[in-house]
Amino acid sequence: MKSLLVTLAAMILFLLSCFPNTGFAEEQMKFWPNMCASCHDGKTAPNAAQLKEKYKTAEAFGKAVRHMGSRCMNILKNDKKLAAKVAAELGLR
Repeated sequence: MKSLLVTLAAMILFLLSCFPNTGFAEEQMKFWPNMCASCHDGKTAPNAAQLKEKYKTAEAFGKAVRHMGSRCMNILKNDKKLAAKVAAELGLR
């Protein structure tokens, strides 16, 4: 019985070691640094600090993205969840 428990524990540890980053998908994928930051550098488009200063809430940020964003923002215009995720990554609530 004891050897069965040891074998089972070893198998579980092995499986856990095969999948080291098994957190939530949204924690693993950061949208802002991968997709937004390259253009939002303060020269081409407002950087993160400028956006946080201009839009105090996630709701205001989302409305601006959907209604005033340029063509390059089309990926966010029809996706409220993604716009909210970006707002959260910026620290907007």
